Amino acid sequence: MKLNKSKITETLRKLADGKTVYQARKVAGISVRRVYQVKGAFDKTGEIPQIGKETGRPRKSFEKWEINLVKEAFEKYRVSADTLERCIDRDYKKHIGHNRIHNILIQLGYAKKKLNRDIRKKKWKRYERKHSLTAVHIDWHYFKGTWVFGVEDDASRKMLALIEDKKESTDNSILGMELALKHGQIKQCISDHGSTFISNFADGDSRFKEYLKSKGIKQILCRIKHPQSNGKMEKWFGCYDRNREAFKTKEEFMGWYNDVKPHKSLKFDELETPSQAFIRKMRK
Repeated sequence: MKLNKSKITETLRKLADGKTVYQARKVAGISVRRVYQVKGAFDKTGEIPQIGKETGRPRKSFEKWEINLVKEAFEKYRVSADTLERCIDRDYKKHIGHNRIHNILIQLGYAKKKLNRDIRKKKWKRYERKHSLTAVHIDWHYFKGTWVFGVEDDASRKMLALIEDKKESTDNSILGMELALKHGQIKQCISDHGSTFISNFADGDSRFKEYLKSKGIKQILCRIKHPQSNGKMEKWFGCYDRNREAFKTKEEFMGWYNDVKPHKSLKFDELETPSQAFIRKMRK
């Protein structure tokens, strides 16, 4: 039960009326030890103890080495505080708590203060293929005047291809798949109902569909108006929007995403990257 000012007042009143500590604890549903703490604070100051924010131990100021270390690590990995905590432990053999790292990132302007609505209250269910190249996700995305096409391996989250152009087109979709196929034979391709992937006329045949058929790739279409069906690509596009401008070329960005940045959906305890997972999950 949450302790508040009214419950503290009633607990102290019970004690003043001669009730035992055990009887008084039942008012707020707290432990006997907690009652002694509240009574001790009241006897010392003569005022009802304050409960809530800004009442705990003062926060220790950030040291310069901590700020420099967090800044250097973030500019390399560009990940959240809890992931950065593990990276710093591994690479620098120094420990800084993730809450402290998050506050340093806020101070540096790399992060924003979290609101209650940003905190996940329910664990998500993750669906993924067991082996690399079993299925890929594809989609187009618009970002600051550029159309972006990506091919992502479902099992490992590795980006197999990235196309950036002034417009989306079937030709570029096919080119992206050609680049992805250099990594090995793909069994299935998951896409939405975009005009570059299917035709809106007759039986839905299109050049892209015929291309997949010629390569022995089965096309799987997402449910209409259900972006979660292709959620891995939507998640990746969010990463693209946040980090693409930090790199001069798309090749540098792809290298960072595949080979440097640890992915939480993989072996996070080992800080596994998509490229490492791609090799680990290849069918033997």
